[in-house]
Amino acid sequence: MEKKRKRSIKAILERRQRKAFDHKDEVMIGKIVGVHGIRGEVKVKSESDVFERQIKVLDTVPIYRGTKREELQLESMRHHKGLYIIKFKGLDDRTEAEERIGGEIWIDKNKQIELGEGEFYFLDLIGCEVFTEDGRKVGVLKGILEQPASHILEVEKEDGKEVLIPFINQFVKEVDVKNKKIVVSLIEGMEE
Repeated sequence: MEKKRKRSIKAILERRQRKAFDHKDEVMIGKIVGVHGIRGEVKVKSESDVFERQIKVLDTVPIYRGTKREELQLESMRHHKGLYIIKFKGLDDRTEAEERIGGEIWIDKNKQIELGEGEFYFLDLIGCEVFTEDGRKVGVLKGILEQPASHILEVEKEDGKEVLIPFINQFVKEVDVKNKKIVVSLIEGMEE
């Protein structure tokens, strides 16, 4: 009888970190984070300021999960509590929908819609350095939280602490995606 070779935890973790797909010519616009109801609807967290407009122009929506890629057709979509509830054709029950949790929606960069003034793809903003109007570095943008009132910039300071800045004109004065720089105006107590 052949002895099964045991893999070390390190080898398993390294294998999980390897990406099955190269997304260098793509941009992620959303992620399936849950299911809604029993009819096959999924909850999608937007990763784009223009998610709704973007997904509506696609013939099929590419979804990546681990080593799998599938193309699904959009049947319906609505906004609900900061997420999008999406029904894809062919996903007709909760079990099928649950299998898609964790799936990422990536599109070819050449299929991105034209952005208007003040619109951004979140992925392009992540990693931007954040400065005050007088040139003092606040930190680096590590994430964007979607809230009903406005998006919130999660900025990581040099000491590892986090500063939350509402993504509204009162606080965000300039966004320069090309130079990976965001200029903000902070009020007293915001950095504490």
